[in-house]
Amino acid sequence: MSDLMKRDKEMQEKEKGEAIDLLRKQIEVEGELVRLYEETVKDVRSSVVKHMLHMINLDSRKHVDICQSAIEVLQGEEVLKPEREELRKGLQRHIELEKDSIDRAKKILQNEWIRETKGLNELVTKLKKDEENHHDVLKKIAREHFFRDDPFAFYGYFTDTEERYLKFERKNMKQ
Repeated sequence: MSDLMKRDKEMQEKEKGEAIDLLRKQIEVEGELVRLYEETVKDVRSSVVKHMLHMINLDSRKHVDICQSAIEVLQGEEVLKPEREELRKGLQRHIELEKDSIDRAKKILQNEWIRETKGLNELVTKLKKDEENHHDVLKKIAREHFFRDDPFAFYGYFTDTEERYLKFERKNMKQ
């Protein structure tokens, strides 16, 4: 291996380590936010404000999962094995319900009260965007195969072919 390739790999490992450190720090911050929201909500009397703080709290919990997932990918965790067919079957009902939720949110947004009340409109628009995001992610997970091609590549491939996966496994067996 050339010195240049070694330096590139060393630099990539350093960058990966820095990313993992930053993500771990973010997990700590999000954990502190969760604790603060839970403490703050105890003193709030308005049920609407409690619900809004709860939504933000859930987002912070979600951010912990996002950061942890990113760490696991950076550390080489397999994202999705070729058990896609069982997963596709299991997620089909989820996908259908998310699609129904998107359609319902669109109808809610057409309601005059919702449409003309800025705060309500923003809440339901957020709901619709969340449902659209869930729907898109579930469809990708159900139909696509995601894995890392190279332990030093910071990207993945989405593909429906098993050929790339087999190539990946053969490559890793040689190492």
